[in-house]
Amino acid sequence: MGKEHGMMTDHEDYDDLPTHSCVSAGHVQSKFQPRSQSQPQPAQSPILYSRSHPTSRTLVRRVVAALVIVMLAGSAVLLGCLSAYAWYRRALADCVEWGTTYRLIDAHVEALADQADELAARDAAESRTANSETRETQRLRTVVAEASKQRRQADAAVHAITDIRVSCAAKQSPVALHEHVEAFRDASNRLRPEIGRILGALEPVAARVLEHDLQAKAAAVNRIRAVMPGMRALYRDTPGLRDAGTGRELRDALTQAASAADNPDSTYRTLADAEHTLFAKADEFTRARNTQRGIDCGRMACVALTFDDGPRADITRRVVQSLRDKGDRATFFAVGGAIDDATIPVLRDDTRYGMPVGSHTMSHMDLPTIMQAGTERQEFDEASARISEATGRPVNLLRPPHGAADEESRRYLADHLGVGIALYDVDSYDWAAGASARSVQWKVTAQTRPGSIILMHDIHEHTATALPHILDALHAKGFRTVTIDELTGQYPRPGYVYYSRDNIVPW
Repeated sequence: MGKEHGMMTDHEDYDDLPTHSCVSAGHVQSKFQPRSQSQPQPAQSPILYSRSHPTSRTLVRRVVAALVIVMLAGSAVLLGCLSAYAWYRRALADCVEWGTTYRLIDAHVEALADQADELAARDAAESRTANSETRETQRLRTVVAEASKQRRQADAAVHAITDIRVSCAAKQSPVALHEHVEAFRDASNRLRPEIGRILGALEPVAARVLEHDLQAKAAAVNRIRAVMPGMRALYRDTPGLRDAGTGRELRDALTQAASAADNPDSTYRTLADAEHTLFAKADEFTRARNTQRGIDCGRMACVALTFDDGPRADITRRVVQSLRDKGDRATFFAVGGAIDDATIPVLRDDTRYGMPVGSHTMSHMDLPTIMQAGTERQEFDEASARISEATGRPVNLLRPPHGAADEESRRYLADHLGVGIALYDVDSYDWAAGASARSVQWKVTAQTRPGSIILMHDIHEHTATALPHILDALHAKGFRTVTIDELTGQYPRPGYVYYSRDNIVPW
């Protein structure tokens, strides 16, 4: 075959020769007829030479054209690979996000149903008419029964697609990951409204049954007192708000809530109403502040940068300086055990430059492990107190180490500390072995979308090095970086879990 191919090539070369040359045909020697040694060599015709062989200019053009084609093809392949990789990274992140979202919502619906059953049973036991139930209690039982039905259907739908324990393992096909994402998202969206329905049916029954229950009233008082310092700081740290009416309403709500909490004769309903009003006015104030700052994340492409595991004096300073240089803000989550004389000034600078500092526990321990060990006060309470002392601002958000949270830890944080839980939908993987400034930049820009909360760590050199480039890339895509409460447009809710602007798990 090689020989035949060679012959074909020879014929192709030969066919390139002109048959209408100004040189006589007798002077064109066939390559298949050897020339005699004694035969005189014909003179080389300039015209024949120029037409038989490409000039140097033609060769250059062909080489350049070939290089351009190769470069374009290589660029297309590279872009295709990058797009495929971005799709995979996004699918893996979505799978983790929605898998944990489904588990948290499912556990909370179950807990609320149990709470409702206990309250309905208590209402029936305390009813003056034997075997009688109020219409409100009957409605509560109906709502709980429907929620339990939805839980069973959601569980069956998820397990028909995937084993929930291993569904988001790495190195899976993006197609398989997307199937898991859809199953988890559908199940989450099926159950999410059930939380609101149960709470709506639960409130009137609780207001009547728990009206003078000392334990229930004490819990409500504690929740109000836990959130008031943060709301006062919100009001105090936003001087000169143009919407003066919103400011007055928040101030009045704070005064009324404090009065209700301090009054031993307050009923459970009074306390619940004061708590509801307090959050409503804090939300209005937050949105008014956003408007004054030119922030509307319902219309703009906003993202929230977050940094964990600090403070580390040198790295955190570089991170904060990069943010300031670009006109950006972020939310930091400090480890209580990392706060010392060297890092306290860094945390104070964070808050002075408008960057909130939340808690990352005292020793970077998983939340379920903390609850099992019974070390809530050391890991949660003491860490928040130490951070507040360093920053001069109350803590209203906590970032769970390794993203691990459960129903029990959510309940403690909501009832005792009044803090929300900040998770994320974009992981920079700056913590992974072999991470570099380039890999961090690529993963962040590849996965980020409007409303994202982005996880990074202000303890790594490569993160500090990558940050200016990440900010430039985000700006080039039209993103504006904001804090978490600016992103959501609401004051952080105790017990709520924030993955992104569009995925908030209610409590």
